[in-house]
Order: sequence, then C-alpha cells, then structure tokens
Amino acid sequence: MYLLFDIGGTNMRVAVSDGATITQTKIFPTPADFGAGLDIFKQFADQEIEKVAGGIAGPLDKNKTMLIKSPHIGGWVQKPLKQKLTEVFDAKVYLENDTALVALGEANYGAGVGKNIVAYLGIGTGVGGARIVNGRIDENSLGFEPGHQIIVPDGNLCRCGGKGHLETYVAGAYHDRNQTNRDEVAKYLAIGLNNTIVHWSPDIVILGGGVMQSISIDKVRTYLKETLTIFPHAPAVVPSQLRDTAGLFGALTIIKQSV
Repeated sequence: MYLLFDIGGTNMRVAVSDGATITQTKIFPTPADFGAGLDIFKQFADQEIEKVAGGIAGPLDKNKTMLIKSPHIGGWVQKPLKQKLTEVFDAKVYLENDTALVALGEANYGAGVGKNIVAYLGIGTGVGGARIVNGRIDENSLGFEPGHQIIVPDGNLCRCGGKGHLETYVAGAYHDRNQTNRDEVAKYLAIGLNNTIVHWSPDIVILGGGVMQSISIDKVRTYLKETLTIFPHAPAVVPSQLRDTAGLFGALTIIKQSV
C-alpha cells in the first residue's frame, strides 16, 4: 500500500492507494504546528505502507527533504519532514512541491492527458505552478514559483517579502486586504499567464485552485488574447479536471515513475 498526501496552505489531504485506486482520503485543516501535522500522519501508521509520497506548499531544499520557505505555513519551515515520515512508516518517502504534484496529476490523469508540455497554475490561498514535460516534472534547480513573478513594479507587498507579485493580486489570501473585484483578478491573472506562456511555451495551460471557482475562465481567456501578442494563437486555457484530488494523483505518479 502507498500513503499519499497533499499539504496546502489551508488544508491537507492524506490518502491510501493500492497503486490502482486512491482510497481512505481524509481532509484536515493544515496545522500551523509541524508536530501536530506529524500526529495526523501517525493516524495511518497502523497500516502496512510500502512507499510514501506527497507535496507541501512552498520551495524545498536541494535534496527535497524539507520546506525551506513558506508565506502560509511557517511552522513547517526547516522541519525534517522526509526524515520524520521515514521514521513513522519505515518506508521510502518522496517529497515534492505541492503544486508540482498537482500539475503532474493533471498531466497524467486529468486535463493535460495527451499533451507534451503542460503548464499548471493553482490559484488558491497562494499561487503555485509547474511545467510538466512528457508526463514528468520538468528539470529545475530551485523549483517553480510562477506566483512570485513581478507584474506590478513596487506593487502590493507579498508575504514572502517581495513586492508586486502575481500572488498578491489574484490569490485568496490577499482578496480581502486589497478588495480586488473578480474582473480585475481575471485581468491580472491573464498578465501572469502571458508571462508564463512566453517563458514555458506550453501546449496547454490548466488552471486550478479554489479561487478559480469564482473567476470567469472566459474572461481570463479574453484578457489573455489581448495581452499575448507575440504568438498568433494562445495555447488552450482550461480548468482542472481532478480538482482537489490532483495532488494525490501526482503523488501516485511520482511513486510509479520511481520504479
């Protein structure tokens, strides 16, 4: 059996898989404290777990053993997550950025099936994203953080310490503070997609995350058409198919690709 998890800025999901299906999915508010998060995992320790895989919100260290920075779950930063999970389950553990696994799940099981180059952006508490090439997370040095591209010089203050980042104009954590209306969010998101497309050159762009439930994807497409002028046609921009389970499918994919 495999243990799969997805630790986001708001909720964390933990599930068990036999390699073919995903079962026993449980959802918890993401604990602010790392120790409390480990206690959640220990609820599953009575099962025979062969491998563990999952994602956490934010950039990881080079060896992918822990979270090194996070605007949203600071209590997990610099904590030995991979080591502790290895001890709890006595199993091989694979750790990735949460949105990279969501992107991987969508590319292999969801809206990106059949596409060689998939760009995924998740618009939720924050903004994450990843580039998937031929069904695998594209090689990278520091991870993918499209939510921290600068779209307004000296603009809104981001929780990471920067200014004018895409995340501060479209993510759920900033809406109340900025009182941004949904049409403006769609426009700012289109700017971010323009930048992502010209850098990543994807076959398809998939948009997921809770905030997308309240943004018109048609408006995003319209604004993108106005913004993206260097290419004759924009790639298809489509909603996530797997929604909240995409990260778990991505975790399952990581295990299968590790064989």
